[in-house]
Amino acid sequence: MYSEKAKKNADACRFCWMCRHLCPVQLVTGKETNTPRAKGLQVSMEERGFQMDAAAAKTMYECLLCGSCTNDCVTGFEPPVFIREGRSQAIVNDLAPDCVLRVVEKEQKTGNIYGEEKCKVNLQGVPEKGDTLVWLGATARYSVPETAEALLSLFKKAGVNVAVLANEPASGSALGDLMGFVEDVRTEAKKAGEAIAASGAKKLVVLDSYDAALFRHEYKDWGVELPEVVTATTFVDELVKAGKLTPKQEKQMVTYHDGSRLARDLDEHQPARDLLAAMGCELHEMFLNRRLSRCCGSAVFGQYMPELRTQIAQNRWKDAQRTEAKLLVAACPQSTEAFSSTVPDGYQYMDLFVMLNKQC
Repeated sequence: MYSEKAKKNADACRFCWMCRHLCPVQLVTGKETNTPRAKGLQVSMEERGFQMDAAAAKTMYECLLCGSCTNDCVTGFEPPVFIREGRSQAIVNDLAPDCVLRVVEKEQKTGNIYGEEKCKVNLQGVPEKGDTLVWLGATARYSVPETAEALLSLFKKAGVNVAVLANEPASGSALGDLMGFVEDVRTEAKKAGEAIAASGAKKLVVLDSYDAALFRHEYKDWGVELPEVVTATTFVDELVKAGKLTPKQEKQMVTYHDGSRLARDLDEHQPARDLLAAMGCELHEMFLNRRLSRCCGSAVFGQYMPELRTQIAQNRWKDAQRTEAKLLVAACPQSTEAFSSTVPDGYQYMDLFVMLNKQC
């Protein structure tokens, strides 16, 4: 059963085409089923007796939950609400695609979507308790560890003592995207909250914006108390402005990709740009930037539909290629994972913290 909020949103979206041109998935596939309108129509049909089948369930997973449709909706409706609940229906009814179930199994077995047992980030000498706890997230810990190591290096250079959990539990972000905000996800959130509390942290610095968005928006509703939550971009920008980090000025032309959850869910746009300016960069904005940014594909999506995620990332690269910049920068590990494997000839990608660490 869908919630009243999901049904209300679906009934509103099923007759509206206004956001179809914004969906990163539909722009790649060209399929009508990949528009928010079609998914809203599907939910409305289910509420009126239509039985979800495997094909209908699959369409619910052909979505990045990036919020581009929500951002552009002048009437304030939110397609991700009913799409996420559609995934819950697919799981409950044993209709979720096998590619999705394999990722769910890995996540529930190992605590991460990669099925990895050992963190790839060098945490030697980093304590697990302290006033400032850095939450790295699964993608940085298991897929692109260079982003986490650069961030930790910056803290060391700035003289900031930080703690990192050696066995960081799942935040619930990945599982929430895979199966909706069901009880299993809230259980993960509770365990993460307990681990954070045990560290004695008064401030939580979060590297992955997908985790940060969940911490900020869902945890309190689920009764999970957290210390002050700060994104890594904001925290590092404050260190630079306080004079604790002084990057070398290296004039170079760059363009910047706003990660969807950082830009839309957290409404944060300026700190990363200020960091680029502090390095002497000449920023050439993509046409779709800040809250209008087009998603490049999440790590979760890349696990169950890797080929489609590649196409989506390549499509975002086309936006970057329309600028004069040859260097694309982003500040989220999940963006780094998507972009670093799809770099066009003659172009370069660099994570913001890796870049800043090299210049400090």
